Amino acid sequence: MTVSDYIFDFLLRKGCGQVFMVSGSSAMWLTDALYRNKNLKAICCHHEQAVAMAADGYGRVNNVPGAALVTIGPGATNAITGVAQAFLDSSPMFVISGQANSKLLEYAKKTGIRQHGCQSINLEPMVTPITKYFAEVMSADEIPQIMEDAYYYAMEGRRGPVWIDVPVNIQNSQVSDSAISDVVNKEFEKKSLDDRLLVDITDRILKSKKPLIMAGYGVRSSGSVELMERLSVDYDIPVVTSRGGIDVINSDSTLFIGRPGSYGDRASHFAIQEADMLLILGSRLSISTVGYYPQRFGKNAFKVMVDIDDKELSKGDVPVDYKINADLNEWLSKLLSYMSNKKCVHTEWVKHCNEYKNKYPTVVNEYKDQKPLNEYYVTSVISKCATENTNIVVDTGSVCNIVSQSWKIKKGQRYLISGGLSCMGFWATALGVCQDDRQIIAISGDGSTQMNIQELATLQYNKMPVKLFIYNNNGYMLIRHNQHNYMDDRFLGVGPDSGVQTPDFCKVAEAYGVKNIRIQSADNMEAKIKEVLEFDKPVVCEVICQQFAPIIPRIASRVMSDGSLKAAEFEDLYPFLE
Repeated sequence: MTVSDYIFDFLLRKGCGQVFMVSGSSAMWLTDALYRNKNLKAICCHHEQAVAMAADGYGRVNNVPGAALVTIGPGATNAITGVAQAFLDSSPMFVISGQANSKLLEYAKKTGIRQHGCQSINLEPMVTPITKYFAEVMSADEIPQIMEDAYYYAMEGRRGPVWIDVPVNIQNSQVSDSAISDVVNKEFEKKSLDDRLLVDITDRILKSKKPLIMAGYGVRSSGSVELMERLSVDYDIPVVTSRGGIDVINSDSTLFIGRPGSYGDRASHFAIQEADMLLILGSRLSISTVGYYPQRFGKNAFKVMVDIDDKELSKGDVPVDYKINADLNEWLSKLLSYMSNKKCVHTEWVKHCNEYKNKYPTVVNEYKDQKPLNEYYVTSVISKCATENTNIVVDTGSVCNIVSQSWKIKKGQRYLISGGLSCMGFWATALGVCQDDRQIIAISGDGSTQMNIQELATLQYNKMPVKLFIYNNNGYMLIRHNQHNYMDDRFLGVGPDSGVQTPDFCKVAEAYGVKNIRIQSADNMEAKIKEVLEFDKPVVCEVICQQFAPIIPRIASRVMSDGSLKAAEFEDLYPFLE
């Protein structure tokens, strides 16, 4: 068996069914091995950034490492944005890259020469900070152990990408039987749980009057959605979610209160600031979630934070009473065992939180009648029409803020965003989230769409049933807001007046052979959206929206007399209440 054959056989054994790739001469034997592996499907993309993003999406929805195959030099460097995104959002991924001859690589490292051979570049210093593991395969017999180690690091603890760099002269070398049989399997570490602490937390939950769960992406990635739901339902504890954790609870639940953050909602902010106990589960408490004065986040609450990443626990931004480094699934299981046969209700507290939710909706009735179309209203209609079996990919910028504020999650839906890196072009992640019998919706802005617009060809060729909704507001609306609010309307790089052009997306889609629909008014909009969603192949739906719509509510900043910015308090969202 060759090195290349071993790599793809290994990925297949670990549950990976697809490999996203852009071919290249320095990955020639890797590509051929993938072609010959009849149990793996190769998805040929048009840019390596999209390759990495698709692998990211595949890993998130399938709970196995996604696989990306790229070539030497620019092929590898093009993938870096997508890999960095996966690293920050804890998505397991294998990146396999072709490299120059191993002797050239060794010479370059030994001498410090800038380059020895066309396209060759040392990837290690570039990708080590954005991966959990990096290895150069310098002999064939290294590959079995390298792959085993890489899988361990991709899936152990806080998950993330790993990168295997394979010189072209090694790719077709034979792996010995002894190297395969001598592989040492790594066992996933089990963290010990403090029983005394669990007893104390149990007691505090039962005695609290206003407990609140703050759920992040860690609830999903640890496989703890059902356990969190049991804790919430059985003990009458309301839930707020970070953006990464949006899909861990249905929006129509009376126990769901909202999504806090700099573009959050009033109900969740009020609940957090009033809570007397805050269970922070799998959320890293980023500034975009806790606001600009983290010391005052959950100011009245006894805070318990559970996270698999001890580095996140070591941050001192938000004062936390109990910091627990543990696998969330194991910890919740143990907590629930301690709480079994015990009862507590928080009827009045849940009612109080829902009064906030009902009083301050994100999508208001008057949005329906606005012309051009209001993105909040459009989102509410798409959300209404989407089925329970839907994977939703939401790009960054104003679209991410608006959709994350207004999308109503149904049980069974998955919701994916670029949380940590917030990179434009993230809609290409939809290439990797296509699953049988599931609806696939991607929502992007006109600017973000163009970052990976070439992948319309990938959708068309592979007949991927992705429904791409493009909110066309004629430029970069979020940056346009910033330049309006803080730069006295000195607009640059945000629209056609400075060269940021928006094409006719329907014509672009037509050129790629993709069905297209344009929505310009509320008339028959729901019928058109249903037509889009019911089509069994990819569709581009261009929605003409307001160019300067307000994004509210939000934590607003004021420009002070000295030019500095001063943010509002966490619970004081704009537009400010009287």
